[in-house]
Amino acid sequence: MTAAPTRPLRGAVFDLGGVMTEPLGRHRKQIDDPLHVEVLHFFLNEFRDVYHLPTGAHDLHLLETGKISDDEFFDRMVARHVAAGGSPVDARTAQRIVFGKGLVACGAMIDAVRQVKGAGYRTALLTNISRAGEPMWRSLLPVEELFDVVVDSSQVGLRKPDPAIYLLTCERLGLSPQECLFVDDLRCNVDAATELGMTTIQCSDPVAIADEVVELLLGRPAAAEPPASTGTAG
Repeated sequence: MTAAPTRPLRGAVFDLGGVMTEPLGRHRKQIDDPLHVEVLHFFLNEFRDVYHLPTGAHDLHLLETGKISDDEFFDRMVARHVAAGGSPVDARTAQRIVFGKGLVACGAMIDAVRQVKGAGYRTALLTNISRAGEPMWRSLLPVEELFDVVVDSSQVGLRKPDPAIYLLTCERLGLSPQECLFVDDLRCNVDAATELGMTTIQCSDPVAIADEVVELLLGRPAAAEPPASTGTAG
């Protein structure tokens, strides 16, 4: 569902995982080992309990704001898992269980962003990610071609859904929140953007939402041939 714009849109802000990539976990292989299932459930339960909180002191927050490394995060997570009565597991194994095969770029959304930027809209990538994540996402996407601005939580020390990181992104785009579309797969991140006056789309399927983005901003299906002379988003 899309929150309606309150003024003409001039920019679009896109999440990374689950928006510019295929849904998270889609390429994780079937987990049959009971210990691996136990570790994954522990991580997902912690994620559910703390992700929606603004920038704070939990290890997930510290990871995504660049204060601890991936190795430190998983060392600590495994220690919490064992302290809670879970079975011992190697921290590097836990890391592989959680991340699976990593992220896979969504070609449809890449094409949608390319069309939107080509039509004159300002574009930004806004991602919550660890310090080690940058080489990975830069290898997935033609970042410089697609985005005028990149805001990486681990670089700026803020993370969604803290309103400050949305405002920083809009400031770097040179736009107000009311002039920006925001697309994210997580409800808490979408709600925070909506509160700031951004037009929002929650992304459950990036292929389908790519069409919705183009339809909303350009007034035509994503697969349609662009007009001979494109205007600006102004």
